[in-house]
Amino acid sequence: MNPRTKVITFRIILVVMGVLFIGGYFHQRHQDQQQSSSQKEPQQEQKVNSEETFTPFQEEEKEETEGNNSSVSPNQGKKLSDFYSNEDIENAKKIATDFIKNYYPIDGKDVGKSVKNSIPYVNENLKRMMESEEGMMRPTGDFFSRELKGINVQEPQEATPDAVTLNVEVQGDVKNEKGEVTDRDKTTYLLQVMKEKDSFKVVEFSENPNE
Repeated sequence: MNPRTKVITFRIILVVMGVLFIGGYFHQRHQDQQQSSSQKEPQQEQKVNSEETFTPFQEEEKEETEGNNSSVSPNQGKKLSDFYSNEDIENAKKIATDFIKNYYPIDGKDVGKSVKNSIPYVNENLKRMMESEEGMMRPTGDFFSRELKGINVQEPQEATPDAVTLNVEVQGDVKNEKGEVTDRDKTTYLLQVMKEKDSFKVVEFSENPNE
């Protein structure tokens, strides 16, 4: 082989080696990029999952739960004596008692009598409401009248400064038109009593007949 041929052959070998080297370099770089990308994807997914611990609905539910746990009544454990003097409490109880003593009895011959008799112990708003319902009760053969037999005024488990709230438990006899006892009655009244000017008045009440 002459010197010229050797030089050409040597150059060809160098070119081939250079091409193989460059090709191998770029192939390895491509492989490294793919491997790096596949490693980042799980990390990014894990990061997204950790940031999305709560969906919007779950966040709202979590806030509501925390709010419910913190919503404690400011009057929990309070008694009437925490807001009112003993004199006011006793006066409120007397008004409540007088109201029930006049409102509870029923006379079948004059069904509006109980409302008329209890009006002096209520405020103007309640008076209008009671007068609009006067006479709605209709006596029957077995329930012609009702007589008060016992009354017990109790303070509430949780008092408020807005009004004196009282529970009044009542026992009575239900009678027919002949005056014979046909049934025994137990009713619990929930009353709100407020001071207006210098005297207490019943401003609201509800009744719950006991079984």
